Amino acid sequence: MTRDISCKNVTRMQLQTRLWIKDALMQLLKMYPFEEVIVKQIVLTAKISRPTFYRNYSSKKEVLDDTITDIMLDYKKNIVQRHVTNLHDLLFYCFKYFETNHDYIAIMVGAHLTGYLADKLTRQFVEGIKNDTQSWRRWQTPLQKQIGVHFVFYGFLNVILYWIATGCEESPETMAQQTIGIIKGLV
Repeated sequence: MTRDISCKNVTRMQLQTRLWIKDALMQLLKMYPFEEVIVKQIVLTAKISRPTFYRNYSSKKEVLDDTITDIMLDYKKNIVQRHVTNLHDLLFYCFKYFETNHDYIAIMVGAHLTGYLADKLTRQFVEGIKNDTQSWRRWQTPLQKQIGVHFVFYGFLNVILYWIATGCEESPETMAQQTIGIIKGLV
């Protein structure tokens, strides 16, 4: 039997339980590498039973994936509400969002999951913009779109991860302006 991951038939208690599990994993990642964390530790930290864990997730990797998906979905929801029409605003709101919501990402970066995080977020981003035709993107062919998406997103994601890893010292406005300066310097 497979579990319902569509969230259509998920109760508030199930959502709360999943949050406890994700929070527990993040707490453990502050102290242990991902490879050393075991389900028993997650269960004890979340104060739930082992069967409850397995009713919600099949593995600790699935918990990590769900956490990353939550970050991407929340970011997307927030950026869509902004009705961004230019690159400066897109960068500013992106930096602003991650300044406010950087906790889990900082934990993953500290736990040396940067590569995994970048790969997961890139895949979700690529999937999310398949049919997006923003006017500021001038990619002519499907191959240019694939290359452009990976080049831009991986590069920008690494800037975000670096910024979070260094404590978000610069303001979102400064980061947006500096990033635009770098982009302009590439052409």
